[in-house]
Amino acid sequence: MATVKAVMGNLTVAERQLLTAVNSGASSLSFVGSGFIVLCYLLFKDLRKFSFKLVFYLALSDMCCSFFSIIGDPSKGFFCYAQGYTTHFFCLASFLWTTTIAFTLHRTVVRHKTDVEDLEPMFHLYVWGTSGVMTVIRSIANNHEHLSRLGTWCWAQTGHTGKASI
Repeated sequence: MATVKAVMGNLTVAERQLLTAVNSGASSLSFVGSGFIVLCYLLFKDLRKFSFKLVFYLALSDMCCSFFSIIGDPSKGFFCYAQGYTTHFFCLASFLWTTTIAFTLHRTVVRHKTDVEDLEPMFHLYVWGTSGVMTVIRSIANNHEHLSRLGTWCWAQTGHTGKASI
């Protein structure tokens, strides 16, 4: 029933506040956990091995994604768009770092290859490049009618295309 209401855009003020509270709570927990991983990486030099370096990049991306989700929806203006684009960029980067870790595990455990450290520059290009390109594409093809009807995010409005500056 809640899903149908969300799709139809019939959320009450109390339901929106509840969803915002749940999102902020989950994002706060994620931010604290990711922050702990980043702090451990920076404080303990013994952890600066390649495998933990990938986890560090994942945690850093997730920390940024969580931070911009905690801020909430600033309703309109430049800050709203900045939040929308940074959230999109870092949440996608977080997902892509997860795929990179999975690829690395598969390559070392299943294929018994030890050259994964040589692929680090390619991993950065893959993650940050793909996140950047997808964020620009999202800006150019800004057709989010299913989101703008709900009024969930201010940056998801139709008729505002081509905001990317290259």
